[in-house]
Amino acid sequence: MFRKRAREEEYRTLLIQYRELLEKLQRENSELREALEDARRRIEAMLKLFFPDLYAKRRDRSLDEAIRLLADGLDSWRRELQERERALTRLKALKETCIEVPDLEKVRDKLRQLNEAEIEALKLALMGYCTTRSLSEEMGIAWKEAESILEDLCGRGFLEVLRVKTGRSSRGIPVFFPSPYGEAASKVLLSKPWNLVHAEVLKDKGMYVGNSELIRRAEVRLRQSGYKVVTEFDDPSECSFQYSKGVHRADLAVYVNSQKRQVMKILVECESMSNPVSQVSKMLDAYYEKFRRIFIVVGSRLARRMMVQRACYWAWRRKEELVMELRVESIDRLNRLESMPKYVLTRLTSRIFKN
Repeated sequence: MFRKRAREEEYRTLLIQYRELLEKLQRENSELREALEDARRRIEAMLKLFFPDLYAKRRDRSLDEAIRLLADGLDSWRRELQERERALTRLKALKETCIEVPDLEKVRDKLRQLNEAEIEALKLALMGYCTTRSLSEEMGIAWKEAESILEDLCGRGFLEVLRVKTGRSSRGIPVFFPSPYGEAASKVLLSKPWNLVHAEVLKDKGMYVGNSELIRRAEVRLRQSGYKVVTEFDDPSECSFQYSKGVHRADLAVYVNSQKRQVMKILVECESMSNPVSQVSKMLDAYYEKFRRIFIVVGSRLARRMMVQRACYWAWRRKEELVMELRVESIDRLNRLESMPKYVLTRLTSRIFKN
């Protein structure tokens, strides 16, 4: 009997302890729930204030979703700050190169500061491997490593960069091209001016297609696609237009039926990459002034990258705000004009370049 009462008393004590523990856990759970709800409200308020676009994209009102969106927003800020820091670094290097035309001895001194991978990357960038992806594939290195090397070459003043929007990437891809120091480095590393590098590379790889052949092949392919085509050999006047600096003659005039059943004439250029950059710049000046866009046929996919690189070089050196649409396709893929890959060059003159 005594043992039974002792056991009951023990159980009663345990029940009291468990009840107190349960009440404590319930209080802590309630406090934690309130703290989490308060945190959710605070994070939502921050999202609404600093990232209204992300706030509108919420799938639900959970704390996890709010934290995820806030992390995305902060990460975008981090990338923007890194871009600004790199722009300031490039500006500093650009100012140095603009003080005087770099002499080869000074360029050689700067090249000695580069490691083997950076030298190889600079050569390839000058040869038309001007995007992170193309450089990483050609060098057989990771994408991140290629990106780091290209950014370092920008920081050292050998390359400039312009972000180009494509049909696949509205945010755009960075396209790298030579600065004045980079052009001088071409004479040291490749033993020829950058003007001549692209055509030589294409010839060495067996990818070079001369202008006359390119025009004839483009004419055939466009006719096969149902277009009426006139070449500059057939009627130069049909392929010409006036602009402020004179008359420019294109390689092809292509007649396209519009949705309104009207016939439009679209001028098309054929680029073998043998023309000097100065001549290409004059061509782009004419099309930018008259049409704000240009259609170009090239000999290969590598030549397509080279053409985009040259266009970025032209846009950067105009030193003014512009938006220019390029349609560039290799001859083996040429079909419909509207199917030609689109590249939108956007040159913004920020305050730091105006000062």
